[in-house]
Amino acid sequence: MLTQKILTKIAPLHGLRCLGTANASPAPATELYKTKNLINGEFVESSTTEWVDLLNPATNELVTRVPKSTPEEMQGAVDAAKAAFKTWSQTSVLSRQGVMFKFQHLIKENMAELSKNITLEQGKTLVDAEGDVIRGLQIVEHACSVTSLQMGETMPSVTKDMDTYSISLRWEFVLESLPSISRL
Repeated sequence: MLTQKILTKIAPLHGLRCLGTANASPAPATELYKTKNLINGEFVESSTTEWVDLLNPATNELVTRVPKSTPEEMQGAVDAAKAAFKTWSQTSVLSRQGVMFKFQHLIKENMAELSKNITLEQGKTLVDAEGDVIRGLQIVEHACSVTSLQMGETMPSVTKDMDTYSISLRWEFVLESLPSISRL
């Protein structure tokens, strides 16, 4: 349920909509928990008839059942992602950074529970699982620095009447702009 809680907080920010799954707590033997798909920003039951059992490797107990989503559900997720991309691609870098900072905060806030879920679902020791969460957090923190990474650099007064400027551009643009390189 923790992953669903985190996705519920992150997904609505700036129209993020995708296909994903929500983790579950261990299901009691009398009640079977089925993982829901996240499509178009909403958790929805799958209409599939095929499921994959996720077992706790340490106890072989059922944790959840993950749907083998139908082609229609997959297409719905693809369509939702394409629609969300139109909005997301027009979102400013600072707004995207804000989403990543919120995600970073949620990971830090829920680090212990995320580690427990990894242990439950993958059978890793808690220390190994904590290392996985920390590594994931490092990736998110790197993404938070995208505003700085996209900046160019300047060095005024390198010599008399000379300043240097460095601007970060997409590689395709550089190749198109430099004919001698694009012929290679």
